[in-house]
Amino acid sequence: MKNKLISSRWAVLKAFAGSLALLAIVAFILPQFAHAALPANTQITNSAQLSYNDGTAVQTATSSVTVTVALIPSAPVIVAGGNQTTQYTGVDTQLTNTFDVTATSNGPDQYSLTPAIVGTPTNTTGADVSLTSPSSPAWIGATITLAGSTDTVLNVPSDGTADAVVNYIAVGDTVVVSGEVRTVTAVSDPGGSGTATITLNAALSSAPAAGVLVAERITVSVLVESGTITASGTSIVVVKNLTATSVTDTDETTTSGNVTDTYTSGLATFTKYVRNVTNAVAGSDSISYQGQTYYRSGVTALTAEVLEYLIVVTNSGSGSISSCVVTDSLPVVYADFNTTPYSGSTAVTYYNESGTASYLTAAADADAATWASPSLTVYVGTGATSSAGGTIAASALVHVLYQMTVK
Repeated sequence: MKNKLISSRWAVLKAFAGSLALLAIVAFILPQFAHAALPANTQITNSAQLSYNDGTAVQTATSSVTVTVALIPSAPVIVAGGNQTTQYTGVDTQLTNTFDVTATSNGPDQYSLTPAIVGTPTNTTGADVSLTSPSSPAWIGATITLAGSTDTVLNVPSDGTADAVVNYIAVGDTVVVSGEVRTVTAVSDPGGSGTATITLNAALSSAPAAGVLVAERITVSVLVESGTITASGTSIVVVKNLTATSVTDTDETTTSGNVTDTYTSGLATFTKYVRNVTNAVAGSDSISYQGQTYYRSGVTALTAEVLEYLIVVTNSGSGSISSCVVTDSLPVVYADFNTTPYSGSTAVTYYNESGTASYLTAAADADAATWASPSLTVYVGTGATSSAGGTIAASALVHVLYQMTVK
């Protein structure tokens, strides 16, 4: 009876000791996961061992089971690039918008990327947006640090596959760790339930503790086409955003803030005035410039009297105008073009957008004016040459002056 009691107690103690041994094995396998969140695809392996005597010798048997940590889908964070402005140059003038999309889930997920125009674009028909890169749906990687990470080498759980990628994070990817943006320069993943490493191009402010998200950030490019302008001189305005939706859980979706693209349009106003230099004659519809008064109509003149013409080129649009050339066909049957009335015996006085005067000769030389009866040609605007017109910015204007003598 005593022997049976002792045998029974020994069996209980042996079973208890076996349980302690099993707990010790589990604790040995996963010591670094104890207090940290786990990324998706982490392999949790639980192994146990049986030791027994089969009458001939001590034998052992082992058994293990692996559990894979599941993905917890989460909507990413999207930061939209800045608003843009460009000159409208024709149907479907293009701009490219960018959006930074950063993972927030505990592992890699695919996201549908959908750009969209917000509201109705102004001053255009046919404006459009389309995804340029990457293709949709797009993978965005993510993992979580383990203990022992440094400021440049991050320890993370393997995703179960031995290669140079861990949870879709690879060399060249951009990652965000504790709000700091870095580029991945190396990845080593031993597979199984081992520890992978991610090497960064520059040190973090400090080594991250266990449980810190390592989130991939991708840049999404969206092509914006202006469509066709409906009113020249007025800007086209196209407002758009980007929506990213988890493929795993479509309830996890987010939409960026708006980006506004403006396509400016130039509109030239071209007006010609005259005054009688020899005998001041009041006309109608006047303008004052450089201390003199010029008129659109009503001016009279006699033989041998000098007339001075003022040409005003105004850009009244929202964008610049380019290749600006003034060509004036003069009434040489009734009046002679004066080739030397201005400073330095020049034929034309040109005032640029800043009101600075240039004196141009009648000859076909290096300056921006040429007289070839009956035509006077003046290349105007910023960057004008002796053979090409320049640019006049929005709301800017230039002036051209020349004289003729009545026959």
